[in-house]
Amino acid sequence: MDEVCLHLLTKVDVPIKSDPLDKIWSIDNWIASLNRVIDVNVYLDNAQRQLFLLTFDAGRDVPDQVEVERIRTRNVIQVKHLVPPPGLKALSALWWCEENAKKELFARRTIVMDKCNFSNEKTMRMFRILRENTLKLVGHKPCDLAS
Repeated sequence: MDEVCLHLLTKVDVPIKSDPLDKIWSIDNWIASLNRVIDVNVYLDNAQRQLFLLTFDAGRDVPDQVEVERIRTRNVIQVKHLVPPPGLKALSALWWCEENAKKELFARRTIVMDKCNFSNEKTMRMFRILRENTLKLVGHKPCDLAS
């Protein structure tokens, strides 16, 4: 069966003095910031690696569960869904920061699915979720950039 591979990318300007990757890395922040998160069962959580089962509301009859591994280096968090959400063959993400005149956080999500599951509406919804999650996780407020 034919597959579709999507690469979704978003960027958020964050305050110079903030550390958005710390906020992305914090499982407690995910629980506190994202209403869709129902439960997180943590298997491993240290400074370089996390492994956990995430249960979240995806708008279906029953919540979705994904098994996630995250690896952190100084400026990058790599994410691999060992068990992706229903309808996806693979899901991974990369979060990183770049410091220029403004500090920027980037998030890239890579999604692989069967072509029969692809639609423009689904792609737009996935991008909207990535963008909304990123903004909520870093506590983005439009006026924060001057800080």
